[in-house]
Amino acid sequence: MIEEEKTLNSDDLIDEDDEVLESRLQQLAIDELNHISNQEAANSAPSQSDATGESKAEPSKSEAAAAATLEKISGLIAESTALREQLDERKQQYLRLYADFENFRKRTERDKEEQEGATTSRILKKILPVVDDFERAQLQITPKTDGEASIHRSYQSVYKQLLKCLKETGVARMECIGQEFDPNFHEAIMQEPSPEHEEGLITEELRPGYLVSDDRVLRHALVKVSSGKIDGDESTSANADNDNGESA
Repeated sequence: MIEEEKTLNSDDLIDEDDEVLESRLQQLAIDELNHISNQEAANSAPSQSDATGESKAEPSKSEAAAAATLEKISGLIAESTALREQLDERKQQYLRLYADFENFRKRTERDKEEQEGATTSRILKKILPVVDDFERAQLQITPKTDGEASIHRSYQSVYKQLLKCLKETGVARMECIGQEFDPNFHEAIMQEPSPEHEEGLITEELRPGYLVSDDRVLRHALVKVSSGKIDGDESTSANADNDNGESA
């Protein structure tokens, strides 16, 4: 019966650790030597009866074959080790390149979003003065005839449509009156005593401020800030004292 030769696939070599691979290759060498010995024993059996000394030359052939096999195994081990080191190096290079690419992609997306946000903000800032003009016109103009009322309704419909577009874009108007003054959102024009508000609270909005969807300031609000409440009782008693003094 012919013995089948054992072989190793390249996939098996890649999946094995170095020590396991060397053990398997050594086992392959032993199996190869046994196979050669069996073949030589079978070939030398008919010549043993002939005492010509030819049987003494057979061990040298076995040793040569064994040495060649071991040399081949050693070469395979060295080649496998070199390939594994090269594979590890290529893997590290790939991981570094992949990490650099991911960082570049995220940085590019972030820069793109910031640029788009800045462009949107510049456009919206150009529209806000138009909104201010509509609001001033609404407060100052009082239509007296049917024609004026029709015109008033027309531009007010445009104003409402403009506000709707701003809202859909993510623009929101600040609520200022009665809120505490915050320089991050408000710009104070003046400060004066107030009969209703404590010190540091906003008493009047001179120009509305606007925010965009992510709570960034699109335009600061121009406001008037209270310097403290006016004490009505003290002022009343002071006036009464003055009146009594004058009458005396």
